[in-house]
Amino acid sequence: MAGLAALTGTAAVPLVLVLSLAGHLRGRSLAAALRAQAAVPSRLAPPVASLAVTAEVGVLGVLLLGLALRRTDLAHAALAAATALFVLYAAYAAYVTRTRPVRVPCGCGGDLSTPMSAWVVARAAGLAVLALGGALASPPPLGGATASGIVAGAALGVLLWVLPRAMDVSEGSLG
Repeated sequence: MAGLAALTGTAAVPLVLVLSLAGHLRGRSLAAALRAQAAVPSRLAPPVASLAVTAEVGVLGVLLLGLALRRTDLAHAALAAATALFVLYAAYAAYVTRTRPVRVPCGCGGDLSTPMSAWVVARAAGLAVLALGGALASPPPLGGATASGIVAGAALGVLLWVLPRAMDVSEGSLG
């Protein structure tokens, strides 16, 4: 069972990081979201945004290198770093969600249309758990369980990626 957790986290985390980075590079709007969230001084929003994106690039790079070279030590270290990153994101999202009286953009993956919400907190926390599972356990040997773990991880990654946007449904659209 621990091997399945490792595979699931090892598949979900890089998928979500790739989606996030693609959005950040395409939109370059994280600094605007940080300004709207008002949790850091406006003048610090661009460097803080750059730092967050750089951290994601670093984690993803080390994780992909570890997987490509079949170096579990690198993959486990990258997943441990991803765990810390997602815990920080969850704590930050919880703070912003709790302290802002109006909806502010998340900025996740360059998206300014999805508001910061408890769903963003849930996504980050879920990703932290998946990354931790990958950091603490070794994947099983190649076989049917490997394919199942990769598919499960990819599915969870996609579901977690779309969760905040999917849950931002206006009451009028409910019928």
